[in-house]
Amino acid sequence: MKSLLALSLLLAAPAAAQNIQYSTEINSSQSSVNWSVSSSIGTVNVSPANFRLAGSIELATDSASAPFTTGSLNGAMAYTDPNRLSGEVPNILPFLPPLATFDIDGLQFHLVSPNFSIDPLGNFVASVILTTTAGTNTSSGLLGSGVEPVYGLESLPTLVGGTLTQSGTTIHLFIDMDVQVTLVDPGTGISVTLTVVGPIHSYADTSTADSMHLDLPRPMFDGVSNSVVVENASAGSSVFLAGSLGGLGSTPIAPLGVTAGIRAPVQAGVATASGIGVASFNLVLPPGLTGRSVWLQALETGRVSNVVGSWVE
Repeated sequence: MKSLLALSLLLAAPAAAQNIQYSTEINSSQSSVNWSVSSSIGTVNVSPANFRLAGSIELATDSASAPFTTGSLNGAMAYTDPNRLSGEVPNILPFLPPLATFDIDGLQFHLVSPNFSIDPLGNFVASVILTTTAGTNTSSGLLGSGVEPVYGLESLPTLVGGTLTQSGTTIHLFIDMDVQVTLVDPGTGISVTLTVVGPIHSYADTSTADSMHLDLPRPMFDGVSNSVVVENASAGSSVFLAGSLGGLGSTPIAPLGVTAGIRAPVQAGVATASGIGVASFNLVLPPGLTGRSVWLQALETGRVSNVVGSWVE
């Protein structure tokens, strides 16, 4: 394990500009993380004890191949497997029903960090922020009763270690996650803290350097213009913005020769990419979406961007 001094040196080192974009695929079989929940009303037992992460992590680097000297995390579409995570606050009298129960379904995460330095062996320390972008919590008992969304929970900036290495044409990103997100119920004052600890492994091939990258606000706002930007599109191409309320999926788009990564997509806009491959959209959401999670993806002929999740306020 690195010393605190070594971590400080890595964080303090000057960072070069990140110009190369990779959309890395999470290796679910190698990304099994433990989770725990603590609350202000007592012990929380969780089930299952661990879950796998799947999806993708967005990575920007200063080079298309090793050696890398700087990088940043600029997004993720990570989700849990299994889809449902459960917990209960046990009764002090074990023969009585639990004091509270909850089921979290469809939890999804976004992940970002500012620029970090990478040493010659590929080691780095990043200050990450994890944000939930989708999911619902069904609770009963002392935690309240009903169903509520769990988007918008955000960790404090947290230092995590990792490595960025290359074997052949494969880029390997490893992140040693240890982050917390806390929810305080405004009605009861009860606080619940979710801690996620464990390895995340993701991969990309060097042939996918400069992947098309979509970014958007979190949250998005109903009734106003939301700025959505696509980078690394083909210069001069028509870039289509697809949106969904149905979540992740696999939808062939025959006219473009691509498969969208969202379910039941609708066209949310079209723009022409600039000479440097940037397409911008001023997206005004249709009424009635407040309180909903949304998913967007950019498409052009033969290419798709990363899928990005947000929510509407």
